[in-house]
Amino acid sequence: MAEKSQSQRRWPTPDILRRAKFVDDAGPIRFVDTEAAARYLAIEAHTLECYRSLGGGPVFHKFGKWVRYAVDDLDAWAESCRRATTASPAAPRILPIDRI
Repeated sequence: MAEKSQSQRRWPTPDILRRAKFVDDAGPIRFVDTEAAARYLAIEAHTLECYRSLGGGPVFHKFGKWVRYAVDDLDAWAESCRRATTASPAAPRILPIDRI
């Protein structure tokens, strides 16, 4: 039988689900990963990755090797990008992202 590719593997695995301790009420979601943050902001995940390297994007948290965004920080960054006109003098410097 062929091995499932990385993208086809089911997460979480059945073994992890058996060992997991479920919480009835964990409260509202506070942190999201890069993919979910990108969907929330309606931009590409690659754009957020570039902002992390170049600056100009939302604040993020690093938990070991995992990058997470607080939903409140995403809202604050989106609000800071709000403009009434294209000539707004207080526009933050956001570098263009060009894929090579």
